Amino acid sequence: MSNISLGAGIRSNLLTLQQNTNAFNTVNSRLSTGRSVNSAVDNPTNYFADVNLKDRASGLRDRLDAMGQSIQRIQAADAGITRVRSVISQMKGVVNDAIGQTDADQREALGRQFNSLIVQMGELVKDSSYAGSNLLSGLETDSVQFSESFDDSKLDVLGFNIQRAGADGDASAFRMDADGNLTAASTEGAVLDGNGSVTDLAAGSGFAIFITTQYTGTGAGAGDIAGIRSAGDGAGAHEIDWTGSTYKDDLANLIKDIEDFDNVLKAEAGALANNLAIITNREEFTNDMVNTLEEGGDKLVLADLNEEAANLLALQTANQLGTQALSLANQQSQSVLQLLG
Repeated sequence: MSNISLGAGIRSNLLTLQQNTNAFNTVNSRLSTGRSVNSAVDNPTNYFADVNLKDRASGLRDRLDAMGQSIQRIQAADAGITRVRSVISQMKGVVNDAIGQTDADQREALGRQFNSLIVQMGELVKDSSYAGSNLLSGLETDSVQFSESFDDSKLDVLGFNIQRAGADGDASAFRMDADGNLTAASTEGAVLDGNGSVTDLAAGSGFAIFITTQYTGTGAGAGDIAGIRSAGDGAGAHEIDWTGSTYKDDLANLIKDIEDFDNVLKAEAGALANNLAIITNREEFTNDMVNTLEEGGDKLVLADLNEEAANLLALQTANQLGTQALSLANQQSQSVLQLLG
């Protein structure tokens, strides 16, 4: 085709039509994809800036799943705490009834009720786990990452420990016997203290339930552990004889132990509630940040559909005019041909 000579007018109009066609294809692509920048060739600066913003948004979105699971884990623990406190309230009622009861047999029967409540408290704690994690048992820590990369932008949710004295490997060892007594699985009242070490509270076969908190730098020993002693014959270190002559004083002290236990529980529940508020706030912030990042990236690469539609209409008009101009240029050539004919 290079040996064909075109007139200047025809060549100029043809070049204009080719340019319009390329622009027409570009506008059509933007309208179909909704993006003005589809690759680094279109605009490398905006393209890679958009990629970086969207990558960060994706990383933060992944953190939202973990935050949601941490919220559920805390809520499971909170549900357990609420029910444990309900049991504690029942315990106080039973003890108060026993203090006002002069009949030793009646007090013994109330002691068996009290022991059954201890068993149920232990079961509530055991069943307060979520996805294999239990913030009420074993001094577990739930680390929640907030940033898209692992760094200091995180929160360590410290669980605490409500446990039964002794080796807690056999649940049947912590059931009431035929006489309504509770006996620990070992002869030592061993529990985890605040720094995760086993603490021997006292020797004896008596049963009790204890609460300890996480190690915070000051340490924790047996004196920092709140416990509730069971009803029994008083021979064990963790038992109270509800039928003895000193039952009023003993049970009054038990009320104090129960209240101390409840106070520790309330403090730990408050800490969990505070952590829940922090995670919920960060979850909302992360959602907002994800939207901000994605919107910012979109502003760099998305096309203005109104503008592109106007461009398309203008190009269509330009193409029509160009075609007519090309036709006029051809007519001029034909006029020359007529003169030669």
